[in-house]
This record gives sequence, C-alpha cells and structure tokens, in this order.
Amino acid sequence: MITLYHIILWWYVMENNIIIFTNRKSHNKKGKNYMQTLDTRRKRKIEKIVYEILKKNGFEDASYVDIVSIVKNDDFKVIPMEMDIETTGCLLVGDKNQERKIMVNTKFKNEDNEDDVVFKKSRFITAHEYGHYILHNSGKPILAHRDTYHRKDIKEQEADYFARSLLLPKKQFALFYNVANDIWKEDKDFIFEILSKIFKVTRKKIRKRVEDLAELK
Repeated sequence: MITLYHIILWWYVMENNIIIFTNRKSHNKKGKNYMQTLDTRRKRKIEKIVYEILKKNGFEDASYVDIVSIVKNDDFKVIPMEMDIETTGCLLVGDKNQERKIMVNTKFKNEDNEDDVVFKKSRFITAHEYGHYILHNSGKPILAHRDTYHRKDIKEQEADYFARSLLLPKKQFALFYNVANDIWKEDKDFIFEILSKIFKVTRKKIRKRVEDLAELK
C-alpha cells in the first residue's frame, strides 16, 4: 500500500538524486582526482559475504538464484515500476515499522537487443540494490538510494560486484563456464549466450564475471 510517507520519501529521493550514498571523487596525495577501483582483497571479502547469504537461503549449489526470495527473506518487497529511463532502481528502508522496498525500473535500455532483457536486468538491479543494503547500511533510521546508469564510484562497483557474485555463484559459474569453454572454446560469444540463458543475467554480466574469476585465481 502506497502511503503519504512513501510519496514524500519518493519525492525526496527523486529531487535529491541520492540521499545517503553520494558520488564522491577520491584524491591522491597530489590532490588529483581519480576513480577508485575495487581491489581483489575487497572482492574476496564480498565473495565470502555472498556465500553466507547463498548458504543461508539454500542456493550455495544452485545455478539459478531466486533473488526475489532472498530479499523477501530479509523483509524486502520488490516493486517493478516505470521511472525515467536513466534510473535503474531505488532502495528505500525506513524505520523498523516501515516496509523495506527495492523499486526496479521496467523501462530499460537494450543496446544489444537481448532477449528477456527486462527479466535479466530486473534480477541484477534487485541484487545490486540489496548489495547496497548489505554492504553500505550505516544503521541510519532512513536509507534512501537511487541508482542511475552513470554512477561509477566505489560503492557502485561494490554493489555491482555483490550482484554478480550473488546471481553468478563462483563455484557453479566456474563449473558451467569451464565445461562450455571446453566444448566451444573458439566461440566466446556463443558461450556467453548459453550462460546468459542458464543464469538469467545479461551477456555483459556473464563476460564481466569471467573476468572476475580470472582475477580471483
């Protein structure tokens, strides 16, 4: 049920773009701006956090991870809705008496003309927003966050990595990828297409997860 509280909070999110998490430029000792990148140690820590979540929800050995059931078990409601095209999703967490919400935009860019793109991207955005809650929740009474296509700061990289780890579990993904690579080694695009259908994420996320696992070796 949409209440006045939700309307006011939603207006505040949209007007201010980001409430809790803001784009911050990092500086080196010389004072020059640079974009931080997620280091391997942090990635390994996120992998451990994700594994415990998968294990808790019975998905540690699954190829298809039901992200909606995972977030529901943490008292979140997933709400698909049309928003402006640049918005991907929003995370709303009120006080203990308010329902936690992940709002997913159903209007997506689809530059690669990919099948089932709404379903695939909705899954990833849900996992990404949940990642913000798990990794960046500071315990403040109200947490509101809006994501767009253009956010690349370190917290966005962490939430993206969390989502890839959750939807493409390291053990199962490596198993499927290695088998596919043995059979179709010369056709990476076909491998990415097959894995995209199995794990229900976009081909770009499959490609990025392959890079993740190569780094973690």
